[in-house]
Amino acid sequence: MITLIILFGSFLTLIFLSRTGLIFKDKSYRILATYAMAIFLIFFGLSHFYKQNELILMLPEFIPFPEFIVFITGIIEIFLAIGLIYPATRKLSGILIAIYFIAVLPANIYKALNMIEITGTLSNQTMSWVRIFFQPIFIVWALYVSKEDKPLK
Repeated sequence: MITLIILFGSFLTLIFLSRTGLIFKDKSYRILATYAMAIFLIFFGLSHFYKQNELILMLPEFIPFPEFIVFITGIIEIFLAIGLIYPATRKLSGILIAIYFIAVLPANIYKALNMIEITGTLSNQTMSWVRIFFQPIFIVWALYVSKEDKPLK
C-alpha cells in the first residue's frame, strides 16, 4: 500500500531527521505531519501526469473528460500541498484537502469494485479495499495539519 508507505514513511523520516537535529530541529509533530502530507500530495499529484492512462480507469465510463479530470486533480493535489507549507494558507488548504479526500472516495471504491490495478502501487483487490478504510485517516490527518500549531516549550 504505497499511500500509507509514503505518508507514514515520510512522517517517520521527518521525525527522525528533526529529533537527530539534521533538519527541522525545532519543528513540532504537527508541522512535521504537515510536511509529510505535502510530500504525500506532491508524490501522488505528480503520478497523475505519468500514470494518467491507468488513473483514468478509476473513473466510471459515464464521467465526461476523464483525461482532463485526472490532469486537473493532479494539479489540485500539488497546489493544495504547496498551500500546506505556508502558514497563511495552511488552514484553508487542510480543509480543502479533507474535502478533496471525501470527493475522490467514490473513485477509490470504483477501483476496488472493478479490480483495477495501478502498476507500482502495491495494488490488488484486497489492498484496494484496505485503502478505502484508511481514507478517514487521511481526512483526519488533513484536518489535524490545518490547525494552528502550538509553540514548543
